[in-house]
Amino acid sequence: MDIKIARTNINEAQELYAIQKQAFQSDLERYSDYKTNPAAETMNSFLQRIIFSYHYTIYIHDKVAGSIDIRRISDDHFVVNQICLNPDRQNQGYGSKIMKMIEEMFPNVKNWSLKTQKDNEKNRHFYEKAGYTLTGEQKMNHLLTLVDYEKRIR
Repeated sequence: MDIKIARTNINEAQELYAIQKQAFQSDLERYSDYKTNPAAETMNSFLQRIIFSYHYTIYIHDKVAGSIDIRRISDDHFVVNQICLNPDRQNQGYGSKIMKMIEEMFPNVKNWSLKTQKDNEKNRHFYEKAGYTLTGEQKMNHLLTLVDYEKRIR
């Protein structure tokens, strides 16, 4: 698989923002979560994330295919805040490879965490297959409950 990950260049923001909106639109419609759903994020907020977080662009065959947003909690604890892949590139094995690549980029991180929708069996299976374990949950609204996942690396 020809995948590359590099820090996001601000010039890629418009294209990545469009991919994000497309990738998360069905979740926005399903859960009516206008506070935290990436499809409802403003362009200004998206630009702030690029500038102030560990924001990376995912390239597949040298074309922009998505992004990943990582937050540092401590030297050895990072959060996968968001992983976004163009819907045309989903379900082709790229996500698993991307998760491994991110872990390799941060070899000192021993604790990874993330959140996903409780009723999204596909996402939950994906993260569990990647070594994440369920640690908790929180109700966001009457339609959406998020579950917390964690992966400890020895």
